Amino acid sequence: MKKEELYYNEEEGCFYAVRQTPKIIFIRWIPHYNCDGSELDQNVSYKELIVKKDNSGKHCLKENDEESILIYPFRSGKPFELLPATDTHITSEIENCLRWGVSCEYHKKLLDWPKN
Repeated sequence: MKKEELYYNEEEGCFYAVRQTPKIIFIRWIPHYNCDGSELDQNVSYKELIVKKDNSGKHCLKENDEESILIYPFRSGKPFELLPATDTHITSEIENCLRWGVSCEYHKKLLDWPKN
């Protein structure tokens, strides 16, 4: 089974774990947690998506290459794009955390994820 890879949604500024099989793309949001262990509400569009590569499911896969994954959730509306996460995406989020005076441990852990 292929390992999850780290992707980034620029619009939300959130990271997603993506695992692909020959027929399906599994996408799950990587949540942030409070000190007490409760999940922070990040107002992400999708916490989880399962997309069939042959477009026979409820979501439409428009692009899936080394540069991005582009999906039209529920086959309509606004596209949802994921880019392969880079160290630049992660360090940018760390800088934002430091600017706002909040913990950046979440983002530091993401530096250890396998990159595409």
